[in-house]
Amino acid sequence: MVPVVAVQAQDDFLSEEDLYGDFEEETVFTVSDPFESVNRVTFKFNDFVYMKIMQPISNGYQKVTPDPVERGASNFFTNLGYPVRLVGNLLQLELKGAWLETERFAVNTTLGIVGVRRAADQFERLQPIPPEDIGLAFGAWGVGSGPYLVLPFFGPSNCRDLVGLVGDRAVNPLKKPFSLIEDYQWQFTYDATETIVNSPKLLDIYTQLKEGSIDPYSAMKNGYEQKRRSMIEDE
Repeated sequence: MVPVVAVQAQDDFLSEEDLYGDFEEETVFTVSDPFESVNRVTFKFNDFVYMKIMQPISNGYQKVTPDPVERGASNFFTNLGYPVRLVGNLLQLELKGAWLETERFAVNTTLGIVGVRRAADQFERLQPIPPEDIGLAFGAWGVGSGPYLVLPFFGPSNCRDLVGLVGDRAVNPLKKPFSLIEDYQWQFTYDATETIVNSPKLLDIYTQLKEGSIDPYSAMKNGYEQKRRSMIEDE
C-alpha cells in the first residue's frame, strides 16, 4: 500500500500542491492526536515499508515501463474509482457533480479505451472536478474528524475518514469486502498492481514532504488534516 493521502486522493487531478497546499510547519493548526505515541510507531513502520520495500519496487516499475504506459495505467485505475466519486457526490446531493462523474466515466471507458486515455478531457464541459469520497461527505454533513490516526500501510487518516475509507471500499465493486473478484489470487493481483501503478507519484510526494520537514510525522499530520478540511470547506 501507499499512503492513504494517496488512497483518498489518488486521482490525477491532485498534485503535490493539491495534497498539501501551502502548509508550513509554522502554521498554527490544532489536530486532536491522543494516540500520538502509537501513531508515531506506526508512522515509522510505514516509512520502512514505503522506503525499503515500495520504493525499490516503484523504481523498478518506472525503469521498465514507458511513460505513456505509466500514464495509461494510472488513468485506468483512476477511472475505476468512479463509484466512490459518484457516491461521494450523491451523499452530498451534488447531482451535477454526480452526473459529470458519470459522463466522464462513460466517455473515458468508451472513447478512452476502458479508461486508459482521459478522453473526457477533450470536451470543455467535461473537465474534471475535485474528487469526492465518503469521508468528505461525512465532513460536509458536519461530522467532526475525530482523533488523528496513522493506519498500517495506508498512512494518515482520522476516525471519520477511517469509516469513510471502509465505505469507499464497500461501494467499489473491485475492492473487498464486496468485490466482484471472487478468486483471492486475482484480488491480490489487482490490489498489488494498483498499488504499484500509483506508487511513483505518491512516493515522490511522501519523500519530498519528509525531506522538507524537521518532523515528518507532524508535517504529514497537519498537511493531511489541513487538506481534508480545505476540501470539505470548499464544498
